[in-house]
Amino acid sequence: MTEKYRNIQHKLTRFFKCRHLVWLTVLCIALAGCKDDFDDSELRKQIADLDGRLTTLEKLCAQMNANISSMQTIVNALQQNDYITGVTPITEEDNTIGYTITFVKNKPITIYHGKNGSSLSAKKDADGIYYWELNGSWLLDDENNRMKVSGVTPQLKIENEHWLVSVDGGKTWDDAGTATRDPLFKEVDNSAEDFVKFVFADGTEVQVPKKDTFAISFSEPLPLKISAGETVEITYTLSQGNEKTLVKTVCSNGWKAVVNKQDNTSGTITITAPDPITDDEVLVFVSDGKEKTVMSAISFCIVILDNIQDNTVKVGGGNGNLNLEITSNMEIKAVPKNEWIITDEQPQSKALATNHFHFKILANGDKQSRTGHIEVQDMGDKVLKTITVIQGNAQEEEIAKEREALIAFYHATNGDQWKNNTNWCSDKPVSEWYGLTIENGYVTQLNLAENNLSGYLPECIGELQHLTDISLWENYNLGGKLPAGLFSLENLKSLHIRICAIEGEISPDIKQLTKLESLSIGNNKFTGRFPSEISELKNLYFLSIDNGDFILGNESQPINCNNFTPCEFPKSLCKLTNLKELYAYKNNFYGNIPSEIGQLKNLTQLMLQCNRFSGNIPVEICSLPNLEILYLEYNDLTGELPREIGNLKKLEQLNLQNNLLEGSIPNEICTLPNLRTLYLQNYEHNLNPSGKVNYNKFSGEIPADIGNLTELRQLALYNNNLTGNLPASMQNLENLVYCELRGNRLSGEIPVEITTKRFWQRLNAQETILPQQEGYVLTIADDKPDGGSTDYSRDGEVTLIYQAAKGNGINIVMLGDGFNDKDIENGKYDEVLEKASEHLFTEEPMKSLKEYFNVYSVKVVSAFSDVDAGDSALGTIFYGGTHVGGNDSKCFEYAEKVEGINLNESVVVVIMNSPTYAGTCYLYSDNRAIAYFPLGTDDEMFGQLVNHEAVGHGFGKLGDEYFYTGYGKITPEAIASHQQLVELGWEANVDVTNDPHAIQWAAFLSDNRYKDLVGIYEGAMTFEHGIYRPTEYSIMRYNTGGFNAPSRNAIYKRVMELAGESYSYEKFVEYDAINRSSSARMAYKTACQKAAGKKFVPLHPPVIIRK
Repeated sequence: MTEKYRNIQHKLTRFFKCRHLVWLTVLCIALAGCKDDFDDSELRKQIADLDGRLTTLEKLCAQMNANISSMQTIVNALQQNDYITGVTPITEEDNTIGYTITFVKNKPITIYHGKNGSSLSAKKDADGIYYWELNGSWLLDDENNRMKVSGVTPQLKIENEHWLVSVDGGKTWDDAGTATRDPLFKEVDNSAEDFVKFVFADGTEVQVPKKDTFAISFSEPLPLKISAGETVEITYTLSQGNEKTLVKTVCSNGWKAVVNKQDNTSGTITITAPDPITDDEVLVFVSDGKEKTVMSAISFCIVILDNIQDNTVKVGGGNGNLNLEITSNMEIKAVPKNEWIITDEQPQSKALATNHFHFKILANGDKQSRTGHIEVQDMGDKVLKTITVIQGNAQEEEIAKEREALIAFYHATNGDQWKNNTNWCSDKPVSEWYGLTIENGYVTQLNLAENNLSGYLPECIGELQHLTDISLWENYNLGGKLPAGLFSLENLKSLHIRICAIEGEISPDIKQLTKLESLSIGNNKFTGRFPSEISELKNLYFLSIDNGDFILGNESQPINCNNFTPCEFPKSLCKLTNLKELYAYKNNFYGNIPSEIGQLKNLTQLMLQCNRFSGNIPVEICSLPNLEILYLEYNDLTGELPREIGNLKKLEQLNLQNNLLEGSIPNEICTLPNLRTLYLQNYEHNLNPSGKVNYNKFSGEIPADIGNLTELRQLALYNNNLTGNLPASMQNLENLVYCELRGNRLSGEIPVEITTKRFWQRLNAQETILPQQEGYVLTIADDKPDGGSTDYSRDGEVTLIYQAAKGNGINIVMLGDGFNDKDIENGKYDEVLEKASEHLFTEEPMKSLKEYFNVYSVKVVSAFSDVDAGDSALGTIFYGGTHVGGNDSKCFEYAEKVEGINLNESVVVVIMNSPTYAGTCYLYSDNRAIAYFPLGTDDEMFGQLVNHEAVGHGFGKLGDEYFYTGYGKITPEAIASHQQLVELGWEANVDVTNDPHAIQWAAFLSDNRYKDLVGIYEGAMTFEHGIYRPTEYSIMRYNTGGFNAPSRNAIYKRVMELAGESYSYEKFVEYDAINRSSSARMAYKTACQKAAGKKFVPLHPPVIIRK
């Protein structure tokens, strides 16, 4: 529209909206200025005349717009084969001003004729389509296209004595000329028998047939929707008929149609489509029984949903794709009606063809399944068919898929032969299947170490997409290749398959395990290239690719060895800057150790022994600030030991034996405050992969300051070329338990300051120190340490300290070590052991159950009155920190001096004669137990050691509840060990699940009597995460605060079982009322406050010995 027309429109619109206000204002002004005798009749007449003209104009506009709409209906009637059923005149003051026309299908219309109409008409063009015409010209839309009569209906109005026309629903108006033209309809002629004739203002004639013409119409619009094999019914109506009227159908290609006549002018036709369906029509013939016969065709809209039953498809609960094949005889589109069904590909549809529609399906995160729809529409948006899409619950489906994968895993690894296959493949929840950890319904840990798995790892392991830990180590017959599915476990953090029989090359796809933190693959049958792609696992902090020669504790078991193609050490591994532990023992590596190894600043353990490394030890190794263990033995390393070795202040173990090193031992090595093991020796037997025996050739004297290494426990320098004597500073090596200096060029008399030290007595110097190379003589002075025992007559004497008054009598045997004959004679021995027996019964439940126990002491006479003397009868020793131990066999031998004792149902307590804080319990799988600990620095500490080691670990088989900050998550090996011990009834006070319904003390959590007394606290068994304890404070965590309820229950239960009495949870709870009293709660709170104010040093974890 031009700017001129817009301005006119705006002004006229304001005029018509405000016209009454204008006349009201004029009238008020006029009346205000009139005198009482003013004659206003003429003015009133003019106003009335103006209102009449406005009313007439509005009426004329309404009639014209009605005529336009009617004209459109007439054209639609022609195109739809509609019929007129009636023509009714409209009169006004006895004059006919128009007609009301009714139709069979279309709505009734009203036509007005008269003067002053714009020449708007509908005219059929050469293409057979009716278009709007205005004043002899085609009416155009905003895009200059001719307007079809079947499209938007034009609107007319009069402003300023001009016709205005709108083609956009009244938004904009165009001037169509002066409002003085002829009407839209010049004539409506109803005189003919078979039709009504409409004559437009421009002379155009349109004839619409009347209903009484002999014809047939149908109740449903065509084409008719139908599917293969489907039967539909359609109603027909005849314009006229009698008893002779006949309706027949003609079908082909398997279509069937049956006419069901209801009366002379109506009935139904039942149509059945063939299967498979074809693109055909059903012809309907109607005869009046005389000379007239008409035919009509029933066409069909065919939509075939290939491979879809009942118009319904089911999809998985996760993210996925949906592909539909839809065959139709017309152009169609598939429109999703739900936001979780997304159009991925919408092809250009073609009639009489199979169309492929593609959709993306979003995962269903809800717990319930959901239903969506896809509509098959024609190109005019008419719905032809609706497809129902049913999506299951993603979690339920995934859990079901995991269960199937686990069953397949069971069969692939010969589950019937496993050591433990509890509940596997049963109908019980997978959370109750042995070796599985479940979180949020998904399997997160698969821990089947040492479980006699064989066969192979199946591809379906890749279905366990939530796995974070796989621990299958020491399954000696588990073979096959690593399945590709394993490398799709994108959440995997820990993979331990060491000491199995898995073979073949390791796929480069191992780099896909980007979250992997811990990897152990040694001692298998892997061959081919070394998988350097491991270097792309940036989160690795533990990497074990070593090949040990035997299994500690099971040396007779033959094990496999990887045989990677010999290569240099991959420098790319030095990019694993998070690496803390690297074990690469016996891997066919050769060449120099790369200097890039210095990039691994977080490394604490570096083990590269038994390879074929050559060249110098790279000085960059000495820049690793956190290194604690360095093993480079049995290589071909040459040159001198770098003096920078003194930078490794955290180093505890250094092993360089059997290389080709030479030169002096740098004195800087004596500045390592934590060094406990120093091996520079040459073992006589071959362990070098090259097949030869290498020898170091260290020369010069033993460093004078070696005595600064006060933590040193093992020193081996034998078979070198060291000269001189033992430096006097060695007298400070009081923790030394093993020393071999033989086969060197040492000479002279060993300083008496050394040989009179008690530690010297345990070094077996005659065999390990004195023998030197030919021509060199090392001697010992005759001086011996004072205080040795001479009277062993009371050795083995048994004393009953306390006798049981109930049950069968549970035996606890007390032994002392490092007590000489004078300690026996003066009563010190008995005093210490009796004090220890008192401490056994200071805490509940032992305090209340004392009458069930026999307590014995057996006298053990050592040579010296101190375990540091070196030759104590029970061989007790301080290994470092709080770790202690002794000669278990000797201890059991003394305990068996108690007549009739069953060591499988007893506890042996060994008290070390030393005022030190330490303690370690050795637990045998056959229930034997030995608790070693010294006297502590005071009686309170002594009592804590008794309760933690002897009662908690030794008798109650409890786990430690303390943890070390920074130790991180519990390892798969530790989980597997814990689960095995739980089966023995041990470690009832810790658990690897935090599920309150599944945790070992679930009964207490659901018991209101223990509300606020028992909970779930993370951290135990030295680990900070992934393992849980029942309380914040307890004896098993801080050595104080008493035993918590689950620990008391475990001790109580074992007492009842060994005493031959029945146990039940309620029976325990009845006894335990004393520990739920207000006084008991106050005592616990006080102990906790006391513990919170002290610096606590944890005792060494128990040592488990499986027999």
